Amino acid sequence: MKPETFIIVNPTAGDGQAKKRWQVFENDLKNNHIPYHSVTTEYQNHATELVTEAVSSGYNRIGVFSGDGTLNEVLQGMFKENKIISDDLKLIFFPAGSSCDFEKKFKNNRSFIKRVQADDSIAIDIFKVECRDFSGKRISRYIINNSSIGIISLANEKFNSVTGLTKKIKQMSVDAGAVISGLQAITQFKPFQAEMVIDGINIPEQYLSNTTVFKTGHFGGDMSYGVEPVQDDGQLSVVWLDGTSKLGLAALMPSLFTGTVLNKKLAHYKTCHKFELRTEDNVFVETDGENIGTPPVKYTILQKALQIII
Repeated sequence: MKPETFIIVNPTAGDGQAKKRWQVFENDLKNNHIPYHSVTTEYQNHATELVTEAVSSGYNRIGVFSGDGTLNEVLQGMFKENKIISDDLKLIFFPAGSSCDFEKKFKNNRSFIKRVQADDSIAIDIFKVECRDFSGKRISRYIINNSSIGIISLANEKFNSVTGLTKKIKQMSVDAGAVISGLQAITQFKPFQAEMVIDGINIPEQYLSNTTVFKTGHFGGDMSYGVEPVQDDGQLSVVWLDGTSKLGLAALMPSLFTGTVLNKKLAHYKTCHKFELRTEDNVFVETDGENIGTPPVKYTILQKALQIII
């Protein structure tokens, strides 16, 4: 195996700010005489392909200089049929995106230079989602942070497609961009009727505003459910919100930033190994910041499947 780290760089992360940050970090790598090989992503899902190339070339340390979106692409390349493609493969994350929710769930994180110099790793859970893509084909994806269905997935679509003044506001403040996107989504959203299955137990069909399955408690910048899952316990965290009015959703937004939403009567929290949701209504399935398809959807945990250096 090659001793150096194969670093995948997304220069467009953080609305283009990652390019400047990479130049600074690359100078640090050179000044500290740290062996590395870097490749810049050029198109969507390029990072997934680059992981395959890196492992085929003998690398077992994959660095990701990006945001959560490219990190998710790298995860798709690292796993196949619920298993990592090489037993000694390790992931090093260098957060350079707008929010980088993955980074927030770890404390006492090392500097970028110390990470790339380190060899000690920890094993964490990831999870898998199975749903239909927008053409109706059954697909599966691996997830490192979270996945939502409902108002949050609609707000995510708005957040990822902002233009003009809203885009400038998002560049200055992720939270402000998230609020604007959320309010835009609320004006269009209607609660959806769904049936849930939690570890084989059916939850009667009901109207929902949102469900989120997660291993990372933060999402969309500084929003949080106020729960930080244990990273290696083999459990999914699930929050669902009962159906409510547009005014009710707007009133709920501040509690997402204070992490107190679970104090609300319409919020419910469970941990489980498997979670399923079925609905005939038109809602998106969002995974790690990308809308990938529609229900029916099934989530399963992969305990301690990923070795990371953080």
